[in-house]
Amino acid sequence: MSLESLIIVFVAIAVGSFFKGATGIGLPIIAIPTLATFLGVEHAVVVITIPTFASNILIVWRYRRMASGIPNLPLTLVLGTAGAISGAFVLASLTDTALLWLLVVWVGAYLINMTLNPDFRLEGRAATIMSPILAAFAGLSQGATGMSGPVIATWIHSYRLEAQAYVFGVSIMFLVISGAQTLAVSGIGLMDQERLLQGLIAVIPTLAFVQLGIWTTPYISRKWFNRIVLAMIVVMELKLIWQVIGDYFS
Repeated sequence: MSLESLIIVFVAIAVGSFFKGATGIGLPIIAIPTLATFLGVEHAVVVITIPTFASNILIVWRYRRMASGIPNLPLTLVLGTAGAISGAFVLASLTDTALLWLLVVWVGAYLINMTLNPDFRLEGRAATIMSPILAAFAGLSQGATGMSGPVIATWIHSYRLEAQAYVFGVSIMFLVISGAQTLAVSGIGLMDQERLLQGLIAVIPTLAFVQLGIWTTPYISRKWFNRIVLAMIVVMELKLIWQVIGDYFS
């Protein structure tokens, strides 16, 4: 890889890590498409699992006092993990395109609801009922498609939490659900020595810029924090739609 390519990869990881630290989402969304250009999609996905896992550990530890603010957290973590493990079996009858459409519809419906009902908030009995279901849905999405971000980002956002609680909420869900994926990737032999080394090297800039993002979060107003998160959700939706279109014409 040329020096110019390495600089581009470093910038992508740095920007994604900064947003990850500031908002809880952003690292895979920004880093994987960039790395895939130089390394291929599978290679990029496997490499990024390591810095993503490390970033979630850092954020969860940093905001661990926020755990009480997430409704039904223990149950949702259990169901999310169970969903991730069983996802490939439960949804084996569906095609990749059908699964992607399911995520497109979910995120699109959430964005439409937020536009028409900007004060919407998942709370009380509705939160008690829906949070375990959405946790299982996130796990199933991760297990079947490798993507749980669109579900987790919209679901935790519907609680309308304070910024730091939101960052903790999405990060602990990502940590538990994607942790199962990381073990699976290693278990089936995709994590070879070269990819492991590249992933460990990527941890260095990741943690540095995640920490920078963490320092930034308290200075972002609630209004702007919500705008940034919604912008990231829109990016997820556009990425899903682009992937569906790509699969349709391939």
